[in-house]
Amino acid sequence: MAAVTNVQWKTWQDWVNVAAGVVLALSPVWASFNSASAWPIVAGIVIAVVGLWALGTSASKTAEWVQVVVAVITFILPWIGKFATATGAWWTWILAVIVLALALWSMYQYNKEA
Repeated sequence: MAAVTNVQWKTWQDWVNVAAGVVLALSPVWASFNSASAWPIVAGIVIAVVGLWALGTSASKTAEWVQVVVAVITFILPWIGKFATATGAWWTWILAVIVLALALWSMYQYNKEA
């Protein structure tokens, strides 16, 4: 079996997740979240920080699992924050699915290389 190579700061999936976090944090500028606009800002910041953590570590399954958990929480956030009927809910759902899919893809790649 081949050893996992040093992929620190090189995984494009984590870079996209950082960008998705930034987009989600900024989404109250162009999308309606009713009175719950703090929720996507906080979720976006958390996604971006966890994405940076995943980028800064070499093949960290823990960071990818945290991204998965954060993506799932972000997906249910419109119901928790009571903005599921607002247009911002779609931004939240779509970006959560992107983050989830890319985190799972990264974990798959790590398992394949290990």
